[in-house]
Amino acid sequence: MTLNDDEDDLTNEVLQYIHDRETLIERLEKFHAQKANGRCSRVPKLLYGIHNASLGVVEAIAAWNLGKQDDWCRKKNIDTHYCGPFPFNTFFWNGQNYLQKMISDLDFVGDMTQAISFLGPTPFHRNPFLLPLDIDHLAWGSNVIVESKVWKDVNPARIRRLAFVILLDEYNRNRRPSGGSNADSWKFYPPQLTFDDFSSYTKMTDPPATVAIAVCCAHLILGSLDVDITDKLNQLTKTIVLHIFRQPLNGLLHKVRVYNPLRQAEVNKSIIKLVHPFVMIEKMDSWADDASDQIVRLSKWTKALVLRLAEEEICSSKALTSAGRIFRELEADNQRGIPRADSSRRRMCHEAKNENETKNESIQTEGTSPSQSQCLDKTDLGVVCETRLIPYPVPITVNLIEGSQVAEINGRLDELSMLKTADVLRICDAHESSDWIISEPPIANADGSMALRLATAYDHSRISAQEKTAKFNALNRLCYPYKRDEEGANYNGLERQFMTVECTRHVASDANEIIHSPLQIKEARIWKLVPEEEDTRAAWRREFDDGGIPYRNDYCGRRDSVTHFRVRVSLDNIERSCIDFPYPLYQCVHQQRVSFFESIPLADVIGESFNAVCRWHPQGSLIDNVKWAKLCRKMNFLSNMKNPKHEIDMSFLRKSENRKLDLSQFHAILEDIASTQHPALAIEDALHKVVWASIVMLPDVNSMMWKEAKRMAIHVEVRRVCAQTRISALARKNREQAKYTNKKEAAVTISKYVRQYLARVLVSKILHALRQDEEYKRRTKCATVVQTAWRRSYWRSRFIMHQERMIKARREQIAATRAKFREERQRKHASIVLREVIQLDSTIAIVTISFRDEHILHGDIFIQIQVYVPSTKETFAFNIEECALRECLEKAVSSEGRLSWNEMLKESVLSELLKRLMLRVVRGRPIFLFCKRNIVEKGLLVDKRVVRAAGELFILSTFRSPHEFVFCTYQSSNRLQMRTKLSVVKLREWISETNHNSSSIHGTQSEQSGDGNACILDQRNQTELIEWLLKRVVIQKNPQGENMQLRLQFEAEAERIVNLVIKVQAQWRRLKSLRCAKEKATQQYEKIFVRDNNAFAYRNIRTNERQWEKPKLLGKDDLSDPLDQWRRESTFDRTTGEEQHYYANYATGQSSWLSVEDAARMIQRRYRSKHESDLVGTKITLPDTVKAMKFIHGARAKYDQEPNKLSNIVNYALLVHCVDLDFSKARPIYQKALEQSPNHPLISRAYGIFLLASRQTPPVATFQTACRLFQEANVVDPTQAKFQSAAEIYFRWAVLVNPRNPLALLNYALLNQCIYRTFDKAEKVYRAALSVDPTNTLVSENYLLFTDERYLGGAYVSIGPPYSVVRRSHVCEERPELAEWSKMIDPECHKKGGEVFWYNRFTKETRFEAPSPKEIWDKRLSRSTIVSGKTSNWVEYFDKRTQTSFFYDLYTKEYTCVRG
Repeated sequence: MTLNDDEDDLTNEVLQYIHDRETLIERLEKFHAQKANGRCSRVPKLLYGIHNASLGVVEAIAAWNLGKQDDWCRKKNIDTHYCGPFPFNTFFWNGQNYLQKMISDLDFVGDMTQAISFLGPTPFHRNPFLLPLDIDHLAWGSNVIVESKVWKDVNPARIRRLAFVILLDEYNRNRRPSGGSNADSWKFYPPQLTFDDFSSYTKMTDPPATVAIAVCCAHLILGSLDVDITDKLNQLTKTIVLHIFRQPLNGLLHKVRVYNPLRQAEVNKSIIKLVHPFVMIEKMDSWADDASDQIVRLSKWTKALVLRLAEEEICSSKALTSAGRIFRELEADNQRGIPRADSSRRRMCHEAKNENETKNESIQTEGTSPSQSQCLDKTDLGVVCETRLIPYPVPITVNLIEGSQVAEINGRLDELSMLKTADVLRICDAHESSDWIISEPPIANADGSMALRLATAYDHSRISAQEKTAKFNALNRLCYPYKRDEEGANYNGLERQFMTVECTRHVASDANEIIHSPLQIKEARIWKLVPEEEDTRAAWRREFDDGGIPYRNDYCGRRDSVTHFRVRVSLDNIERSCIDFPYPLYQCVHQQRVSFFESIPLADVIGESFNAVCRWHPQGSLIDNVKWAKLCRKMNFLSNMKNPKHEIDMSFLRKSENRKLDLSQFHAILEDIASTQHPALAIEDALHKVVWASIVMLPDVNSMMWKEAKRMAIHVEVRRVCAQTRISALARKNREQAKYTNKKEAAVTISKYVRQYLARVLVSKILHALRQDEEYKRRTKCATVVQTAWRRSYWRSRFIMHQERMIKARREQIAATRAKFREERQRKHASIVLREVIQLDSTIAIVTISFRDEHILHGDIFIQIQVYVPSTKETFAFNIEECALRECLEKAVSSEGRLSWNEMLKESVLSELLKRLMLRVVRGRPIFLFCKRNIVEKGLLVDKRVVRAAGELFILSTFRSPHEFVFCTYQSSNRLQMRTKLSVVKLREWISETNHNSSSIHGTQSEQSGDGNACILDQRNQTELIEWLLKRVVIQKNPQGENMQLRLQFEAEAERIVNLVIKVQAQWRRLKSLRCAKEKATQQYEKIFVRDNNAFAYRNIRTNERQWEKPKLLGKDDLSDPLDQWRRESTFDRTTGEEQHYYANYATGQSSWLSVEDAARMIQRRYRSKHESDLVGTKITLPDTVKAMKFIHGARAKYDQEPNKLSNIVNYALLVHCVDLDFSKARPIYQKALEQSPNHPLISRAYGIFLLASRQTPPVATFQTACRLFQEANVVDPTQAKFQSAAEIYFRWAVLVNPRNPLALLNYALLNQCIYRTFDKAEKVYRAALSVDPTNTLVSENYLLFTDERYLGGAYVSIGPPYSVVRRSHVCEERPELAEWSKMIDPECHKKGGEVFWYNRFTKETRFEAPSPKEIWDKRLSRSTIVSGKTSNWVEYFDKRTQTSFFYDLYTKEYTCVRG
């Protein structure tokens, strides 16, 4: 077997599984040969391992086979349109087909007693998975019995799939070489169908049920249908089955040819669940004798595939019943032979739509858009749509969500006047989009934005399919330029189906929920379909609005720039800002090319058109008669003019020379055409109109003009941008100048206040001296008493004045309120014309008749009668209109003429109204009624009928007068009368509005709407008018009481809208009040943490009460966690009776008696103590102190006694040098000691430190001398034993006694630097000395020398630079192989080769040399843990410190951070 490099991974995986399986089988055979009964407990483990290894082997071989097929396609250069079977490859192991070997290599297990007792009754031949069934029953058997009592984790679907792979290998191995069909081939491959197999069924209106269902299931399983058909398909119906059966067969035939059984798992599980009950029908196995063999084999293959891929219990009894019903309906239709013409597609679509709405299905056949379906409905109603509609751009954009009917509007709201109900829109694309109808006018949302509602949910699939089709064609043209369109109908038809199928979209992860994920579309353009005659745009503008002129970035990637006003701008940026804007031009911020299209010079357009026509075949420099005729036909020069005398032809003959035109002649003939078409215009205006109406649509001319328009727009935009930049620069200059002036004035003011402050300080000093005098003290005390008394008097007078103002304001407010009530009471008394006490049937009542004028509201003057019953404290009010009042009073007083208002308002006349009051006692409650009997309505009684409303009977009377209609009702049960009226003017408006709404809904406008309104109000059409009005009379219960009310339809609708507005306002007020209460609760409570309970509590800030429950006003919200800060609180101590203060942190639940400042001071003391201990070590003990003091005082006395003794000289030199810090005095003493003993290690080390500390000149020679002395001392005293006592007594004691002296710290730093060579500690001491006195030259020069010598080649070089260098450096390289090590660069290093070093971010270690990879991997391996690697050649480790993983290759013995 020859392997390629690309197949190594899959082959190695197969070999690994085979190796594991063979190893387990070898161990099992060894137990069987040895008959090891004592180890029978290991047999089940081996059997379980062989079971899992067998599954892994078959899966790996299947994946390897698919990889071989893909590689074969790449080598053969076969694209996705390959029409033929894929080769099945065989995996050989040791020269043998391993899948064939697996069928029989476990037969020996049947002879093992332990295996039989463990597995139970199991066939061992053809059973590589050691299950109760062999692979033949597993692949073709039922779902229920694929279970094992031994293996608890058996996946039936996985077992059936792997058993099928083994049988497929056996089938391909035993297949006849002739290529003929095998009897069992239908189990593995679908039959090779042709159009002849379907010829006898395609022409049948009602095909046999078995054929229709078989073809439908094959379509769905193979995925040969359009995505729009299978989209959201949850259930099959008879209509859907027939619709799928009649789909084109090209896709099905192609899918059958390229079917690959190894990819059967890619079949959609929802499709399997959909077709499962249909293939389980028993009658699907009984076929007629004349049935096609290929169709029968297709049905068998479909059933076998569905049973193999179906899950357990996937088919319910309800689904089987539904499938059987559909089968019986199809069979009954076939037997009856009911004719159904193919032209009834519209009715079938309508039935499918009704079934989908009932069963929550969604099918769209042949890309039928919503507009097409609506047009079909209109055709059924007899409405003929003859007007051609074209898209007209709407200057707004919308935001949509796929599947939603609501579209949010972007842009100015004043542009919404173009949209109204029933308008047809196109979204995202002017031509490829479906038609969408507005169901409701644009409405305002709660946030102030506007939205419109579509009649149907928005679907973006059609535009997505068009975009993917265009992309597919473009890729085909790039990848296969040799393929041309004339390859035949198979490519154009069949390939288009493949493109549609491949344009799948993202669906939900749940297989039972086949729905699209919501697609959100932002800033989508919309077009409104208008009749063609209403569109007055030019052809070039129509093409631009429809998106036919793409905007190309010509300056993209170029560095072209332009300078104006000393400002340089990039043309690329300006070109991107001038992109086409979908909103009106007055809303555009930047220049638009469409604004400059008509500004292009006319001569340039004519010149370009002349050149374009000359380039027509055959190319030339002049226009001949043929090209002129072609141009006239294209531009329709003669379509809008009469040419009886052939003026255009004669003009061509006159202007041309030898029947050819040059540019000037072409310009002249265009002027003739313009003057002929527009004789009333000037020649320039007419020529401009002709050219922009026709010539500009030539492709070359149009392209040139759009480029020129874009260039002009960019030119104007460039000047605007440069001017804006220059203006902003000037503005910034002025602002900075003003800022500088302000700062200068502020500096002057500050200096003034500083001088004042100094003067006040001086004055305060003088006053302080004066206060020492007793007389000054007495005067000051007297002045203080006087000032206190004056302030008390002043503020008392101010408080009294404030109280007087408040009392005065309160009195004025009370007086205004009383005046208002008095005025209202007087107005009520003025309107009363009669008040009298009456008694009816022992019931006393007070009757008040008042005169009301509500002309502004109702236009009628009426009298209101109020009857107050003291016994029940109820008031009954009756309103009487002027006409009813006049009629009632005129009849009461028997007046022969018309009464005036003065006569009617007399008490004697108004008292007649009291006689019409009636008393009814209902359940002991007196009720007063006003009798209107014998009050006749104005006008004629035109209708009177009995109507039923709200379960009650009413007598409805209609009166008509020349100016109004009056509707009166009488309820016999409670004798309640109701009345309403409608003026003729209001009636006309109502009818007109109703007609307008109905015409908008049906999409047609009546040409005689005004005449129709007049006709229905005619006296002759009174019956129709009355019927129309009575249908719109509403009798309903009064929502504010128990009585009934009479309303007209428009009044009821208006009242309903008002109630809705009131509800919305009430909800808003409720929400606002809840927010206010929540805000106040948030301000009143705070959240605190209680450490004892490890939970949060709530504290009332005002009362200091604490509770565990959250305040109810907060609702679902919660208070924010407390800030991590300390707050001062107070508490009352009952023992002492005093208020004490403490400090609490409510974020952590901690409390302390110490303040933040006290705690900071304590930490500072501890830190200083720790810092001193880091510098000089542990504190010196009392015995050491006594010893040091005794030694120091003794050294001074001994030197005075014996100044020539060497020990006394050395001790005194160290005392003067380290303790007294007198370098000038110590120098001769050290020289005296060196003269006596030049090689003593103590003297050499001390004098070397002294030379460096005093910085003797020249510094280079001094440094070399000191280094020589240190080397000589190390040779004589390598252990530094003779120097330890001097270091402790003098150098360390000097720092302990005087830690703030920089020279003492300098000596101690030189001790650590030169003697102990602890460079990090020396650097700390140096920094401490510099912090004390940064200006000390001795310390600073020694520190610079120390830092210079720490680099490579220096005297104090170490493994790496100090940590202070790390702080100022930056990382230049980090690699996963280096783990925590980073390569860094010191920007301030002046020594070549020392700027690069390595830094460990965890251990803070630095190195000049790169760390060893072996050392890094060893340390990482010691601290890491193994994650995985038991079943492969890669071992994965996890580094806990770096939180990363790395791998170890068992073959190459190498570590890596990326797995190969």
